[in-house]
Amino acid sequence: MERRLLMSASLAALYMLAAPAQALNTANVEPQALKEFAVTLNAHASKFQWQQLWKATREHGYFNKESATHFTAPMAQVPDLVSTVLNKATTVTPFATTRATYRYDFADKVGLFEHVAVTALCVDVDWRTLADGTDVEDAHAMRSVTLLLAKPCP
Repeated sequence: MERRLLMSASLAALYMLAAPAQALNTANVEPQALKEFAVTLNAHASKFQWQQLWKATREHGYFNKESATHFTAPMAQVPDLVSTVLNKATTVTPFATTRATYRYDFADKVGLFEHVAVTALCVDVDWRTLADGTDVEDAHAMRSVTLLLAKPCP
């Protein structure tokens, strides 16, 4: 009887530990911590995560010279520009509960925003798969984060 009770208690404890954690709410995270998460993400994002970012960015027309908002920086430089945004974002703005926009202002023009030349680049990241309380240097946790979109911004 005691053995059964102990077994039930152990299983209940394991179930509680395995229950899904609360998703990271970006509005409740200090901007500096969000910036540190972005640095770790930049260093450890998979090829697939980057491919998804480029696909979404292309689908939004930001690589199309005919679009009102698009990159003017040479295509070969855009990945490095995006990396710079994630590593050195000057501002981070939470939105839609689990998402954040990272912004960095470059010295040179990087694109057009609604036909106006801009020097800033923004990267949107969805942190919904990151559990609240995750360490900012947890490289493994970054494998499930979504790089949503890169775009010239005002």
